[in-house]
Amino acid sequence: METVDILIEHGTLLTLNNARQIVTDGALAIGKDRIVAVGKTSDLRQRFKGNKTIDASRRLVMPGLVDGHAHLGEIARGLIPDTLRTSDWLKFWCYPYMAAITEEDEYWYSLCLMAEMIRSGTTCFVEPGCMWLDTTIKAIERSGMRATTGSWVWDHAGPDGHKCPEYFKKMTLQQALDVTERNIKAYDGMADGRIRCFATIEGVGTCSDELMLGAKALADRYGTFTLMHKASSREEVASELKATGHRPVEHMYRIAALGPNVYLNHMTAVEPFEVDMLAETDTKVCQNPPAALKLAKGTTQMSHFLEMRTKGVTVCLGCDGVNSGDHKDMFRSMYLAATLPKDAKIDPEVITAEEVVEMATLAGYRATGWQSELGSLAPGMKADLILVNTDRPEWVPTYNYVYSLVYTASGDSVDTVIVDGRILMENRQLTTIDLAEVHARCRELAPKLAARANVKPQSRWPVV
Repeated sequence: METVDILIEHGTLLTLNNARQIVTDGALAIGKDRIVAVGKTSDLRQRFKGNKTIDASRRLVMPGLVDGHAHLGEIARGLIPDTLRTSDWLKFWCYPYMAAITEEDEYWYSLCLMAEMIRSGTTCFVEPGCMWLDTTIKAIERSGMRATTGSWVWDHAGPDGHKCPEYFKKMTLQQALDVTERNIKAYDGMADGRIRCFATIEGVGTCSDELMLGAKALADRYGTFTLMHKASSREEVASELKATGHRPVEHMYRIAALGPNVYLNHMTAVEPFEVDMLAETDTKVCQNPPAALKLAKGTTQMSHFLEMRTKGVTVCLGCDGVNSGDHKDMFRSMYLAATLPKDAKIDPEVITAEEVVEMATLAGYRATGWQSELGSLAPGMKADLILVNTDRPEWVPTYNYVYSLVYTASGDSVDTVIVDGRILMENRQLTTIDLAEVHARCRELAPKLAARANVKPQSRWPVV
């Protein structure tokens, strides 16, 4: 009998393997950072003995979720008004707030948000550009999560360059590219490969063509991805049309800035002909329903995520930062991604729960280049997985686990989280993050940050 590090038994396995099998009374053996075997409990118990055995009775075992858009420095819950359009939200609130963040803020805020992600079943996330990369890398290492990240860079030279505060990261094209290349060399592949460094630029009209092309060239050279926020709002489209004569995605296509290692966030303001450009170039897209709804981006009226997926574009899911999406619960994003298109098209057949689960797992790993190692429960794959507690009122009775996962459950259902074969949470208890310590530090730092940023919380109701 072979000894493995962890033997999970008596669970319902949502494998997401090629056949999409759901294994009842299933078991899974983990050796170091890899899945060794998957099958029925009766079979694996005869072959393996675990140094640690986890009883997954009344648990759904599945690959960990990917949050495709997770700003780690943003913790300003309730600080920014909920009546702002994207352009004003960025210029007058978000950018001043981000400019005021210190290394200490970002370290503790990052840990707080990663704790929230772990507790709701996210094992991997895409951080689209942070203020203090050294500090953020340390926090990610401590958490044990899998992530992509990079430094926020922009050259204030795009058609919406007027949004960029002069005091906030004013840099030349060459400085932005130098910082990006230095980061990739220093950090890509850290933490035994759990951390990847992307060429992260802000986008949303704040970056020159030369910066977009330069970031892509660096991604090409070093075998990584370039990432930016794009086609986020009608205002962004209007400014690009005025400056270039083309819509945002169309302009990227014309200057050869799209490609299989280009990752674009938001993408709500896209026309059907631009979808063809994305499909032709195999460009990756991240849909962020919570932020799109709160900022009134028009996702139910003008987005084309369904058409993207139909034409073979990789579309993953994210929550965005908690200054916009306001939470890090990917279950909520799955619910929105499954229900909004049905209502927008007045057609319940346009998307299924199974497709949305694939968006939150397989598509996320494909969009980040991890698809050969992650996304399914199969021998040889990395051991990044979660156990969801189905012994809760909202799960009883359950006739279809996938339906309940998408339409019924919340992140609070997640019981245990494993990344790279390491347990990050067991029975709802975090093992790598001291939650009380993190909460105390964040509460201490928050009012100081708001004061430095010169933004004040507002209330329509009297606070006495």
